[in-house]
Amino acid sequence: MSALVPAPLLVRPSAAVVMHTMIEVNPAVPSSYEPDLPEVFCQALRVCRGLERAVTVAELAARAGHSPAVTGVVVAELADLDLVRVVRAPAWAQRLRAWATSSRPGLVPVAVSVIKTLIVSTVGEHTQHALADLGDAEPWRLSGPPVIEVAATRIAPDLELLALGISGLGGASPVWGDVCREAFGAVLITGPASEELDAARESLLALHAFGVPVVVLIHQDGTGEVDTDVVRACLGLSARTPVVVGDVHERGVCEALMDLCSARMNGEQR
Repeated sequence: MSALVPAPLLVRPSAAVVMHTMIEVNPAVPSSYEPDLPEVFCQALRVCRGLERAVTVAELAARAGHSPAVTGVVVAELADLDLVRVVRAPAWAQRLRAWATSSRPGLVPVAVSVIKTLIVSTVGEHTQHALADLGDAEPWRLSGPPVIEVAATRIAPDLELLALGISGLGGASPVWGDVCREAFGAVLITGPASEELDAARESLLALHAFGVPVVVLIHQDGTGEVDTDVVRACLGLSARTPVVVGDVHERGVCEALMDLCSARMNGEQR
């Protein structure tokens, strides 16, 4: 593809391998086994083995230093060879079979669901701070452009938060369709100044176009007042869209996530 048309982040749609697909190594294959495959495949397999847990395609791509498109192809091929397997949620059959054949309930595998959440800003520093606050470790950067960073954290035995940090992505970019696919919601971070709100509007329109629920976080470090009515007017927000004023460097993102969850629980559907 040309530089003007980035490679899509969704790959192998018929196999349903997308950025938030969870995969794990096949435990029946010895870790000492080295397949006769190109290095890109072996590298992905080594990363999966080293993590010793299920991992999303997005995190695997970031850790391996390849694009999600390349990693998706690799995952599909490794799955065809039965070296890795896609973790289907809720995967009732696998869990029931493990329970029925084991006398030790503690060995029953946990099927992991993924909550894909977008952290969007025109300022890369804001998304980086937000991801560092949400993830278990420093965020990983996907091979770009565009600049997309990844953070993951297990928030429950059967639930993983996958946060994608998106900065500087133009509203007309075809990548929006892939990052928004099946997203739980988005935190749009912006400053209160009119020029900052104008810059954020382009991302907001893209999120709305793909039906992603949004909460707007106005970054404010404690100086001055923020008129949320002015913010709503500048961004054209409905009364149902939460607006949170907080510090990205503190707990602003977590507060925004709480409001996003409240909005979803009160009927804000995709």
